[in-house]
Amino acid sequence: MSRVISWFSCGAASAVATKLAIKKYPETLPVYCDTGSEHQDNKRFMKDCEKWFDKEIKILKSDKYDNTWSVFDSGYLVGQHGAKCTDELKRKPREKFQLPDDLQIFGFDINEQHRALRFMDNNPDIEVRFPLIDENLTKAQCFERIPFELPAMYKMGYKNNNCIGCVKGGAGYWNKIRRDFPEVFERMAKMERKLGITILRDRTDGKQKTRLYLDELKPGVGRYEETEINCGLFCGQI
Repeated sequence: MSRVISWFSCGAASAVATKLAIKKYPETLPVYCDTGSEHQDNKRFMKDCEKWFDKEIKILKSDKYDNTWSVFDSGYLVGQHGAKCTDELKRKPREKFQLPDDLQIFGFDINEQHRALRFMDNNPDIEVRFPLIDENLTKAQCFERIPFELPAMYKMGYKNNNCIGCVKGGAGYWNKIRRDFPEVFERMAKMERKLGITILRDRTDGKQKTRLYLDELKPGVGRYEETEINCGLFCGQI
């Protein structure tokens, strides 16, 4: 084992997982893949975490794309194999940085054991640890362990601290984005029309699904359900 890498995402779970990893492996290096599309408050949260970790966080960037919007301009939003933005902005920088004998730390919580097991099955060549599962911690308990202000997206009612306007969100999520970040909603609606691609599907008769563009989405439609949005380093692979 040459290094211990903790994949920090600016979320509460990955922050606590990193803190636990540093306690067990003092040489742990926190690493963050910058998508260029997250809330500005994440910079503040990252600095607070660096003080908490007593370590500088290594920041990785794509050498091809600046942010999610530049990825979307390439002509792909989201599909059955996940989102290209995650692949380009997180997976590829991670693979370029990692070494074969790294020990890699991930912030899956106790309610995500199935994801951790699937990840290990699909990535047998990577040595991994899941501190939150080892400590039997839920995501809610991770919130309680952060000794400073949580990221703004959590305080606004978002369940995950992902990029603003995640292409994996449903109707309720996008109606919340419409209220909180109207400029992002409008930009994504125009992107859909430009590409002729939609994020949402609207079930019309219980059998056949018809495409629904964001600019056709009625305000108030859908419940805000974001629990299945996961923008980890292995989107569509675990």
